[in-house]
Amino acid sequence: MTDNNENTRLHALYAMGILDTRAEERFDRLTRIAAKLFDVPITLVSLVDKDRQWFKSKFGLNINSTPRIDSFCTVVVEEGKALVVNDAMKDYRFSEKSLVIGEPYIRFYAGYPVKLPDGEIAGAICIIDTQPRSFSEIEFGLLKDLAEVVEDEFRIIALATIDSLTGICNRRSFSMIAEETLRKAKKRKKKFSISIIDLDNFKRINDTWGHSEGNAALITFSNILDDLAHDHNIVARLGGDEFGILLPDAAIRGANKFINDLSAALASYNMTSDKPHKLSFSAGTVEFDEKKHLNLGEMLKDADDRMYLVKKNRKQLESWVTTVAS
Repeated sequence: MTDNNENTRLHALYAMGILDTRAEERFDRLTRIAAKLFDVPITLVSLVDKDRQWFKSKFGLNINSTPRIDSFCTVVVEEGKALVVNDAMKDYRFSEKSLVIGEPYIRFYAGYPVKLPDGEIAGAICIIDTQPRSFSEIEFGLLKDLAEVVEDEFRIIALATIDSLTGICNRRSFSMIAEETLRKAKKRKKKFSISIIDLDNFKRINDTWGHSEGNAALITFSNILDDLAHDHNIVARLGGDEFGILLPDAAIRGANKFINDLSAALASYNMTSDKPHKLSFSAGTVEFDEKKHLNLGEMLKDADDRMYLVKKNRKQLESWVTTVAS
């Protein structure tokens, strides 16, 4: 898997907003069923992050994650196909792994990839035994069936967290991911930034050229936003013509660079577009300040206030230019 492909996969995983979320019965039921069905002591729904595998559901294991380098599931993700290891001690790829020579002393592993609604692989549903064993074609088919059930649940989650018009995150998923980012920032004393964006003169587009053209403008803008996003950056449509950008690894300087890159990308689009209107935006960007932002609501309000100040100043400038020109 190339770095670009991995970055795309990780971005899709982060956009789903399911990493580091609480246990859910919909997934726990599947790992319990798998343990009984295959008569194994450990079953997992594993999500493979950049440097770790995190368990959305676990049966028979007391830890929530392991380093990615030690995981079997990362091979499933990297190769994009199911993996069966009958005896880990006899497989050179795994015989020296800490999870094999130490607890939980993995000997047998079978994992099937689970995909997100956009086709990217999130991780695997896997079964683990502390004794070597064989794995029949019938058992393989059953594991595949369980993987498809996991994917069905991902699709249900996506319906609740993805904006139906633009295909990027909605306000709900943006808020969930931002809340978790804020919690980690407080704990680890890290910087991160949020930008709130509002399209300029969007009402005029709707009123003059119709709602279908307005929807097309929203889709175009969201596509440009999504193309610029990378790694952990999350872009979302918060409602109407309002968008949000979460930059969990960027201080204000990095966030401002993103906004500048967005302005350049939009200017390039406007130069080549055959549309009768131009797209522009106003943005308010804030860096997390633990003394000022006690919760996510205060941080979003700060960004929102800054955005409206930018919009107000732009309108005043446009009014002045119009007056001078006349």
